[in-house]
Amino acid sequence: MKDDVSLVEQTQRDILEYISKNNSNAQLPKEQEFVGLLGVSRVVVREALSRLRALGIIETKRKKGTVVVVPEIFGGLKAIVMSGLLDRDTLRDLYQLRLMLEIGMADFVFRNKNEEIIRKLEEIVACEVELERQLIRTEDDDEAREIAEKLRDVDIRFHSTLFETTANKSLMDFQYLLRHLFSLYAPRVKKDFHSHTIVTHVGLFNLLRNGTADAFRMAMRLHLKTQFENMEVLVDKAVTK
Repeated sequence: MKDDVSLVEQTQRDILEYISKNNSNAQLPKEQEFVGLLGVSRVVVREALSRLRALGIIETKRKKGTVVVVPEIFGGLKAIVMSGLLDRDTLRDLYQLRLMLEIGMADFVFRNKNEEIIRKLEEIVACEVELERQLIRTEDDDEAREIAEKLRDVDIRFHSTLFETTANKSLMDFQYLLRHLFSLYAPRVKKDFHSHTIVTHVGLFNLLRNGTADAFRMAMRLHLKTQFENMEVLVDKAVTK
């Protein structure tokens, strides 16, 4: 006999199969109807529906009952990332995926760039340059940390804008996850933190404005080189937060 957990999982799959065979926009049967259709208890049906609701596949609307909706691909993952419950291996996989995506999305960034995007990135880069100057000038440790935190936020804004430029909703949802994940990393207080960066945001911006997608892709690889090399350390920092 199947245990309760297996039965709920099987019922969840059966409901998904029912959805795939019927109009995806149609109203779903009531709980008691599913009991008759699937031959399980109402408690099991309710739990299976609850899981599908948590995944964003279905939702209950007033006067309409339970209906199927188009889920966000990374919708369920958002809550998991925000919970801080991801283990080190999963965080490492997410970080690796981020590096792969940023290097590979150059053609989409170039296809969708426009004057508004260029102006937005120009403002971000100008803000970063000014903050770097302030960090170099300050002798106060507390002020240096405050500036470094602002620089971390600017770094996230720069890369987030590139993801947004692709106009790919799933990719933008994924970047939302990364923004929360990367915000956990300690800010770089060292005043020479760009000393090992082969291509800075300024270089990337100039290539985006005047260069080619191929040149930008190679520059992004070089820009992310130190993050690839220091990936284990960065992931460890995220785990210990």
